[in-house]
Amino acid sequence: MSESVLHIRLTDFELQVERMLDSGLRTRAIAVISSHHQNGKIISASPEALSEGLYPGLKVAIARKMSHSVTLLPYNSTLYAKINQYIYQTVARYSPIIEPTVYGQYFADLSGMGGIYHDNLQAGSLIARDIQFKVSLQSHIGISVNKLVSQITTAVVPETIHRVAPGSESTFLAPLNTEVLPVTIEPPVNKLVHFLFLSNVQNVQQVTAESETGAILFGKYYRRLFREARGQDDSPVRPPRKTDRITEQTVLTADTNDEVQLLAAVRNLAEQVAYQLRQRRQIAKTLSIEIHYTDGFKSNRKGTVTANDDMTVIAEASRLFRLANYRRNRVRAIILDVTNLRPVINQLDMFHPPKDEHLSQTLDQIRRKYGFASIGSAAGLMAMRKDTGKIMTRRFTEDTPSTTENFLILKSTYKYLNNPPRASVISPCSPVSPYASVERKESQYEVCKLNFSNH
Repeated sequence: MSESVLHIRLTDFELQVERMLDSGLRTRAIAVISSHHQNGKIISASPEALSEGLYPGLKVAIARKMSHSVTLLPYNSTLYAKINQYIYQTVARYSPIIEPTVYGQYFADLSGMGGIYHDNLQAGSLIARDIQFKVSLQSHIGISVNKLVSQITTAVVPETIHRVAPGSESTFLAPLNTEVLPVTIEPPVNKLVHFLFLSNVQNVQQVTAESETGAILFGKYYRRLFREARGQDDSPVRPPRKTDRITEQTVLTADTNDEVQLLAAVRNLAEQVAYQLRQRRQIAKTLSIEIHYTDGFKSNRKGTVTANDDMTVIAEASRLFRLANYRRNRVRAIILDVTNLRPVINQLDMFHPPKDEHLSQTLDQIRRKYGFASIGSAAGLMAMRKDTGKIMTRRFTEDTPSTTENFLILKSTYKYLNNPPRASVISPCSPVSPYASVERKESQYEVCKLNFSNH
């Protein structure tokens, strides 16, 4: 079993998933788009849509003018990620070493498994059949001695399973288009390949046969081009590594560029990240925020947090968001990610304990008992709960001291109103003082409205 590397490719993965869920789409012209905004682009198109002149990369506004019969489906990343993970778990039953790449593509290393499978063709047949049985998706499997040739095989061979015999890699690649070589995506190589009319891999093999000529033409890319043109690849199949990180994301119910609503969403994400950091007794050396716009554009910024209390993480996340959100386009999703986690090492202050940390620890007690969503800051929920009426006595800004911040306590935590030792740390005033009042809002839940004044 010398040819032990398999590449599993589910061609047009997004289209297959959509048609698997809705059988009515199987014979219709459909295209998956980044968003319905006029600047969105087509990501994948069915053969029926291609026959009408549409193609990946075409703007949505132009696609709508060209064809009115094509169904445009928004890109459902959550759905695709779940299906992709399920298929990964299915393929992992056949080999202990599986490397997922993009959605619908996986490498498998079957070295040393000759005692389980008669040959790799049998293993590939079992994998393809299992995927078809469980998720009703068609797959193509390429088998060779390395990842490069296996991946190219699934891209150009229409057969369900195809094996490239050891030693025939160069012959197999020779008649193929030069663009199958990964190195051709490099701008200098791409320009030179087109300038020299190197239309197929055999032409590249001939040009790179002379080391001196090849080095002069392609410079630092010569060695890589030489190896790829002959099907040489030493990279091993690497299973995904679990990195120590915390990621929180939100997809807005409606695309918007309202900064108040966006900052409220960032605040909620920051509170979730800070809560997890405190549970792990860690701080994050790197905090990054990524913004996804309706037209498919992404923007990100990175920063550092030196503490794990809510106010520190919220302040840094809000700062990074303002730096990253420099466009006027509407935002669809926001992702907050922390990496390079380190244990918290600090000296306790007996005489001047940090109020922000004390506040965060008290909120953690409530959240551990009733769930994270049982309590939240009014500043974070203000823009998200416009339909609940005006329950704020005043609008808070960034300059509002963190120790005088209002909190909305839902019905599940209403009992804390009658527990002064725990609830008193939430605010500078006692929750049973005249400054606290309780009212019922539309019989849905009870809200504790803490009205603070300078006293």
